[in-house]
Amino acid sequence: MHPERYEPLPGLPQMPAWLWRRMGRAARLAAVAAVLTAAAAAAVLIPVIREARQERVEAGRRASAAAEERTVRAQQAEQKPRFGRSTATGRVRAAADLRAAIRVDALARVRAGTLTGPIRGVECERFPRTVGEVAPERDLALRRGRYACVAVTASFVGSEDVEGGSIGHPYRALLDFQTGRYAFCKVAGRPDPTPDQRVTTPRACGG
Repeated sequence: MHPERYEPLPGLPQMPAWLWRRMGRAARLAAVAAVLTAAAAAAVLIPVIREARQERVEAGRRASAAAEERTVRAQQAEQKPRFGRSTATGRVRAAADLRAAIRVDALARVRAGTLTGPIRGVECERFPRTVGEVAPERDLALRRGRYACVAVTASFVGSEDVEGGSIGHPYRALLDFQTGRYAFCKVAGRPDPTPDQRVTTPRACGG
């Protein structure tokens, strides 16, 4: 009697061929049928999966665009111009009336819950800021003054290394010294001279 021939297990790359040789006819037919069935299922499912993935991507894009549009509308509403008029005869007093109107607006927003308080006052400076130039109300060559203002929530004292200052909610304002009319806007986008291209400060407020 001859011993059965021993065939060692092959490496992984040769394993499929080794298994195929050891299968009977019925097992081979079943394997072929399974492969064909899997291929047919893949041919059907792959386009469906791709379409579902594309739909998810498009839905994400639409949701992102809708969220951005809501943000833009909210910022535009937040910085809608407020108009008023000072009856003061002097330019300095007219500028003070403008600051008072901004303070009233900031306090109203705090009460409404759209701004954080407390509002300790309002500070305004020439816009755009220019070192060495006086405030617009003191520059008699100007008919209108453009202001960058802050509804102050906190102030800090400076030191030798750090300049003191105030922090708070930014506003932009335009004051006509001849008529006393003014407009101011709560800045919702960027308060610096570089505008947010989606939402810019209205021209009525000197944006």
